[in-house]
Amino acid sequence: MEENKKLQIDAFLKKQIREMPLASPSKDFTRNLMETLLREEYKATQYTPLISGKVWLSILTFIILFAGFLFFIPLQKEESSLLGKIPVDFSFLTEISFSELFSGFSISNITSYGLLLFFVMMSIQTFYLKGYFSKRFSNL
Repeated sequence: MEENKKLQIDAFLKKQIREMPLASPSKDFTRNLMETLLREEYKATQYTPLISGKVWLSILTFIILFAGFLFFIPLQKEESSLLGKIPVDFSFLTEISFSELFSGFSISNITSYGLLLFFVMMSIQTFYLKGYFSKRFSNL
């Protein structure tokens, strides 16, 4: 029953489409459309960051002041600052031989060529995408 109804609707629509005259746009359709588009006001979307530059500057200032407070201001009733309380011993650096640190580490030629090709392609892609998005967003 439902299939018969679909066939009837299909036949009716085909008949209506055949009998319908071919519609064509007016002579000045393109010009009228362009004039209408030019009359409309465009509002460019202005993107603003979630955290403004002033807030980042104040956060950075607070961190610097807090670090300065911790390291250079004397603690309570003592005369030395917190920086003087931290023992720093760099004698372990004399025992480390940096020349022998990577002596047992070797990279094959294929790996080095692969990494070189990867970085070259990455830099090409970066410049290509930058140009692509610059052109895309300059037309907005």
